[in-house]
Amino acid sequence: MRAFATVLFAVSSAFAYQVTAPGDSQGWTSTGPNYLTWVRVDTDPLNFTAVLSNTNTDIMPINNQILNALVDGTTGMIACNPPSGGWPLGSGFRVNLARDAQSLDALLAQSNQFNITASSSTASGVTTSPVSVQ
Repeated sequence: MRAFATVLFAVSSAFAYQVTAPGDSQGWTSTGPNYLTWVRVDTDPLNFTAVLSNTNTDIMPINNQILNALVDGTTGMIACNPPSGGWPLGSGFRVNLARDAQSLDALLAQSNQFNITASSSTASGVTTSPVSVQ
């Protein structure tokens, strides 16, 4: 019976919300918005709350900052605007998909750890052509 329960849990956890970005190879930058993407199955709740988390209080003194509440889970992607005070910089961040804004510890899914880095400014991308005057 114990083996059956273990297998059942493993199978059921494979069919739930999964955060696809950000993650190991795709972090966020200090200029937003940054994008959160996920996959879901029909049995997942329709809504969730996106929460930025980092247990290192030197990087993020207030853990579990709500980015978006009542997210429509069927869309698969949202733009996340920075929390008040802007995006914190550093490593060890995760985005949690919480059941709702009152239950931030009731997780439906969690991203892999990722970094938030300072954005570098780039050229505007405007090109000019020489004009000949006759």
